[in-house]
Amino acid sequence: MNYYGQPNGLNNGQLPPQMYYDDETTADEKKEIRRTFNTVGIVLLTLYILILVFYYAGSKLFRGEMEYNEYGQAIYKFADTIVGWCFPALTAMLVFAGYCALSRYNPKELFRTNKLNGKEIAKYVIIVLFLQQLSVILSFIMSNGLYSLGLEVAGMNYVREHTPAVYAVDVFSTIILAPIGEELVFRGIVLRCTAKISQRFAIFLSAFIFGIMHGNPYQFVLGFLLGIPMAMITIKTGSIIPSIICHMAANVIASVQTVVDYFSEDISFALTVITLPVFLIVGLVVFVSEIISGEMKLPAYTAYHKKRTFPILITSWSMIVVMVFYVADLLMCIQPIEELPEMAEQAARIFLRS
Repeated sequence: MNYYGQPNGLNNGQLPPQMYYDDETTADEKKEIRRTFNTVGIVLLTLYILILVFYYAGSKLFRGEMEYNEYGQAIYKFADTIVGWCFPALTAMLVFAGYCALSRYNPKELFRTNKLNGKEIAKYVIIVLFLQQLSVILSFIMSNGLYSLGLEVAGMNYVREHTPAVYAVDVFSTIILAPIGEELVFRGIVLRCTAKISQRFAIFLSAFIFGIMHGNPYQFVLGFLLGIPMAMITIKTGSIIPSIICHMAANVIASVQTVVDYFSEDISFALTVITLPVFLIVGLVVFVSEIISGEMKLPAYTAYHKKRTFPILITSWSMIVVMVFYVADLLMCIQPIEELPEMAEQAARIFLRS
């Protein structure tokens, strides 16, 4: 049994999940499932609140007045990058450590290596990169739709101060800190806890939360699409090491643009446009072959699971509260355009960074 509660992470067509085995839910069973959802919700609420506290505290202590360029874009300097990118990832690690201490959970279980297969991980990395490029296309369509309505996503329209320190911190937080911190919470806590109720439900729930917690529609699409295969391989292997690798790979691709951008914005933009179809074609081939072979088959989701997932989830107070916060953040970031960029390319740069 892996730490998600099912042999080899699969239902095998037998008794569905892990914690409960009666056909009908009892009052005690519902209470225990609700407690599981509330635990996840409290973790997410704690993360949400601490990120806000540390962000505003860091802004007051380290950041000066935000500066803007001639296009009205915010200029992120060294302190802005530390507070905006490093603090959230470090906060996620802190929340995970707190969860482990309070629940007496041994985090070593999350880093099992006995079922890891390099070839399988490589396939999932390619699939993640394929979905990453697909999200770029979807974001471009969404961006054009918003601009046609006179709307833009606030907070995404920024540029970095052109210094080595800013770019170095950006790349370090993107490639190292964010993948580790976010995977510990979203695959290590959210997925692990809810998979004990239903693995398929947990896959999509964790991916949805992972997407929506980013607070903007572009990264919601990205996070949701990438969250699905990363959750699947976590359940298959019983380890978050593969999902961290997939997450890092996706962020490396994004960071290549950042590094090249330091030397030439035009080359960076051209590189993204050129590499996009390559990842799409190669990734699509691997993705389709994995589906045909049955390697990416989702765990079972029966009437048994249906009684124990969404109907009880919507009675969890902490999950309702955190979802309201996340949805509100996403909706409020869509605002009227104050000043239209002079070129469509300028708009494209905004979401390609994500």
